[in-house]
Amino acid sequence: MRRRWARTVVVAVALVAVSCGDSETTETAVALTEPPQIARWVTVGGIEVPIGTTDGPRGGEWEPFAGFSHTPQGAALAAITQSVQLATASDRTWPTILSGVAAPGEGRDVYAAHRALVEFSGTDPEMVPTIVGYAVADYSGTAATVDVVQRFSDDSLASATTQVVWIDGDWRLNLPSDTATITALDGVPSELVDLEETRK
Repeated sequence: MRRRWARTVVVAVALVAVSCGDSETTETAVALTEPPQIARWVTVGGIEVPIGTTDGPRGGEWEPFAGFSHTPQGAALAAITQSVQLATASDRTWPTILSGVAAPGEGRDVYAAHRALVEFSGTDPEMVPTIVGYAVADYSGTAATVDVVQRFSDDSLASATTQVVWIDGDWRLNLPSDTATITALDGVPSELVDLEETRK
């Protein structure tokens, strides 16, 4: 149960792109595939996540990740870091993390009800993924959907899809009211925004 929990809760976000004209479509497409500048990687619950130089998050891994730029890059970093932080939060800290990184709504309520029934003593090393990068599905100023590509210890790849929404001047997870979408991959997507090379 804990292995399944660790794997299914590490969600990723895909962004939602909206444009009004040919020139805006081109600019949006470029922005969606432009990688964020990464300052460093930090370990959260045994999983390394990227911290952007200007796109966020601000603050440390012991408080809910916040302070993301209102850009596709900020949305992607929110999807990655907040999902990992929430998935690996301890039995003591998850209520604080949940209220800080997730938007209010049915999805957050369902997550809280299910999480309260589970004892989590740490991330299984065999199930700890490496964040490879992400692919933007859609983006707008108010919502985003990002597919976060992860590699596991057996070299298998999976893409986790999650949504974020722009609320009160920041990105927050828009948790699903049902099971998170995780798709096994045969290879790295061609549209991947590669983050592995930014590790120092």
